[in-house]
Amino acid sequence: MSDTVLPTPLLEALPDVFLKCEFLHPGRSHKARVARALIDDAERRGIISPGGSTELIERTGGNLGIGLAIEARIRGYELVLITDPGYSKIKKELAARLGAKVIDRDISYPDCEDNEAAVQQALRSEPGRFHYLNQFGNPANPAAHEQGTGAEILAQLIGRGYGRDTKVCLISGLGTGATARGVSSTLRHWFRQVTVIGVEPPNCDLKNDLYGSHGLQGFSVGQPAPFFPSGELDGTVPVTDEEVSAAQLRLFEEYRIFVGPSSCANFAAVLKVCTPGADSASSRGVCVSFLYDRGEDYE
Repeated sequence: MSDTVLPTPLLEALPDVFLKCEFLHPGRSHKARVARALIDDAERRGIISPGGSTELIERTGGNLGIGLAIEARIRGYELVLITDPGYSKIKKELAARLGAKVIDRDISYPDCEDNEAAVQQALRSEPGRFHYLNQFGNPANPAAHEQGTGAEILAQLIGRGYGRDTKVCLISGLGTGATARGVSSTLRHWFRQVTVIGVEPPNCDLKNDLYGSHGLQGFSVGQPAPFFPSGELDGTVPVTDEEVSAAQLRLFEEYRIFVGPSSCANFAAVLKVCTPGADSASSRGVCVSFLYDRGEDYE
């Protein structure tokens, strides 16, 4: 398999404000990098091999599911995704079209309180059938962003002339926290001061590990982010549904970019922190955030 990976653009949306355009990744989102890394890791450790009988299983119905469906189909693995109605119907349908078996927890595992419990029940009921890729516990997840996403951003910023003394503010939503962990780790290899700001969806208090219902799939998923605990955040930025909608419209009208709600939430946070007139904007130096996925992948 080719190791060639096409880097995604780093858009300078405003002066010293950069958005990593992961929605242009061939695998449709930043999670395609993780999908590849999780399967690479299992193959390196000899747990699975192409053409073998072991099936892959993961709890996701979103971007990672699409990325895994692509990788599994190319490599010849059977893939089972445990999901629920909270994920985009379009994303689940796309994963299924790519060859994944998409299982609705509410239908197949009605007694399980969450998708992790459903995965564990599947593992117990058919020992030896599955390898659980486990994005929430596998260090290959943040490593994918340290070695891939973060390395690209670092090279792109250095290429634009930013030196080691540039202050970098990384603004990111948190699900597993792997993107924030991996990218910040790489940036700290070069830049002397890197701060990480978490995007706080409605009804959530990240600093106190409180998670309410909201519409930002992949953010604040009901448990602390295992790879970037909230206590390590330098700060948080709350965003409202109205601010997310306004950010989506601005991205479309000014840059002809149509991305999903979580990407728009990142941009809304950027506008609150890193634009002229924002609090402490002058002390932030360079701001970096992510446009994760495509707007057409949502209902």
